[in-house]
Amino acid sequence: MQLVRKTYPRYFVYDERPVVLVKVPGGGLDCVAADPRTGAFVRAMRYIGELDLNKSADIDELSFAEFVEAVELFRAHKGLGDGAVAALYETMRGLEQAASEDGRRRLSAEERALIRSLSARTNPLFDEALRERGLAGTPDPAPVKMLIARVFDSVDPSGAPVVRRPSVPEQEREALLRYLERAPIVLAARGYDTDVLDPGRRAEVPMTYHTDGAWIWPGAVAYYLRVHGVAPEAGLVGFARGNGFEIPEVDEDARRRATETITAASS
Repeated sequence: MQLVRKTYPRYFVYDERPVVLVKVPGGGLDCVAADPRTGAFVRAMRYIGELDLNKSADIDELSFAEFVEAVELFRAHKGLGDGAVAALYETMRGLEQAASEDGRRRLSAEERALIRSLSARTNPLFDEALRERGLAGTPDPAPVKMLIARVFDSVDPSGAPVVRRPSVPEQEREALLRYLERAPIVLAARGYDTDVLDPGRRAEVPMTYHTDGAWIWPGAVAYYLRVHGVAPEAGLVGFARGNGFEIPEVDEDARRRATETITAASS
């Protein structure tokens, strides 16, 4: 299963059926899945346990854009849709059938791009028709407020940095450093900044910002951990730990929102 950032809604395909985990007000999770008879999303709580426990099932976790394509192919395969939507679904099925008849080859990049483009057109049309019937369409991704990690907690009266955080366990240090340093860079300036804990050192502090889709942090966070053992904020460490120190997928929308968050915070 592809690792995707653990914010909600989370989008899956379970044995070819589109499934979504969503948070409910007050905490907890709900689960909805595409109904093969209507194409609408209906409550399907059994998948909550299945997604975590059924290791033999064919399960993929997708970004929202990938999920929309999966939903539309599911609806197309079920013979759903009317009018223009049905005609576009027929085109999508035809592309897949042609590839299958041609020695069961994979779809070409051009064919895949066309299906993706058609899905982006059919999804809002089909969902609008569902809403007119009082049914639920594809759950939209909820914008998540990103958190910016501070390098230090505060400064003392003399201007020296102050840190009051739990230390990073030695056995997790290198994994955390890889996470912090390899996460996508969304903003970068030329050159390097001065080490405020050791001003006599050569300027090597990265002037960058990274994100994992939930947290944003300056490149200085990894630098001060590596050089001086300064722990990052506990929330960032906990999120990285929860991901097994594997960087989640950070799509273009998440990168854009990270840049906007940084810009808004500095204005």
